[in-house]
Amino acid sequence: MKTQPVREQLLEHASVLIRRRGYNGFSYRDLADLVGVKTSSIHYYFPSKDDLVLEVVRLYRESLSARLQSIETDMPLAEQARQYIQPLRNGIEGGQVCLAGMLSAEVMALPESVRALLKEHFSMNEAWITGLLKRAESERGRPYPVPPQALAKVLYGAIQNGLITARMSGSTDRLDAAADMLLGAVSDTQQAAAREPEAVTA
Repeated sequence: MKTQPVREQLLEHASVLIRRRGYNGFSYRDLADLVGVKTSSIHYYFPSKDDLVLEVVRLYRESLSARLQSIETDMPLAEQARQYIQPLRNGIEGGQVCLAGMLSAEVMALPESVRALLKEHFSMNEAWITGLLKRAESERGRPYPVPPQALAKVLYGAIQNGLITARMSGSTDRLDAAADMLLGAVSDTQQAAAREPEAVTA
């Protein structure tokens, strides 16, 4: 079996550490112990912690972009919403939350380069939800009470809150409620009662 390059191992473990502990919750020593290298080896690839976190965020954003692009727009809108929500639950079950959400809680400790990428990450999510809502408006034949862009910000904020509070309380009630809000917004009938439990919990 081919051994994973050290740089990739560092980024993979750093991503997990950030999603579990946050930016200030781990050190290069923690990362070195997980990968089985000396801290000097980490500095070879990433001279500073900011360099490491910047690359982790960049890869996380690229992964999200690829995932959003893989959601077929010719599927029913509710199914597109489900495919958007589904992977978010996996992180909670593994003791991790959205990397961008975790870092945003420590935004004042982050360099501007990382902040900029986080802003792009949030904007990407809101733009995708906005597109979904605009297609829903077209299918419904009537506008929402507020513009889709504004509604998308509210819905994404609710999803992020659900992810963070799920880690804190051990309950996914708020995430489930946010998922139901999104499903209801793109459906002619309330999907909360109709959806199967595993549809948004996989």
